[in-house]
Amino acid sequence: MISVPAWIRLILAAGMKKIVTWLAFVAWLLPAAAAADQQPAKGKLLVATELVQGDVFGQTVILLLHYDESGAMGIVVNRPTDVEPEEIIADVDAIYGYSGKIYWGGPVRMNSLRALLRTDTPPQGAEAIVDSVHLVQIDDRLINSMVDQDNVRFFIGYAGWHAGQLDQEMARGSWHVMPASDEHVFAEDPRALWNRLTPPREYRAAVRLGLTPGL
Repeated sequence: MISVPAWIRLILAAGMKKIVTWLAFVAWLLPAAAAADQQPAKGKLLVATELVQGDVFGQTVILLLHYDESGAMGIVVNRPTDVEPEEIIADVDAIYGYSGKIYWGGPVRMNSLRALLRTDTPPQGAEAIVDSVHLVQIDDRLINSMVDQDNVRFFIGYAGWHAGQLDQEMARGSWHVMPASDEHVFAEDPRALWNRLTPPREYRAAVRLGLTPGL
């Protein structure tokens, strides 16, 4: 048996104590970080659970644009429509030249229009939401930025909650909260986004309830 000098054993013991302390610190941080990810905030996604049924919010994915003690506001990012802009927007000139989809953003103020732009060089007045996604004003500066129409999306209406309402819905289990990314907001197949983000157990429950096509 090899004899290890006492001074080496002391060093190893001290090192092990540091490692154990570090691991304990990481173990304490991980639940805290996970809990923070599950708190609503601007730039987070609300993913409807199987408890949310009906044509309004069933199977929706909502990007939060605002959340504080006064209430919350967001837009549904997985409901493209087949309507033409002039059917729903009075000032069509505001998005002249746009030939992409118009998205249903929510049931509040269906005569309003909002735009999300994906860019690393946002126009003046743009509000950063998450990653390279910005909420932008609909004006000439936006039109000039629409060189690639895949990087802009227009939404009619929005989803809104008064003070405490969203927290109550979350307490009932109506929404999952998760970090958003520009890939989520500008998903190539937005209609499939809810299926991608819904935990498998809940997706199976939705299938049993007849809320979505089978797997």
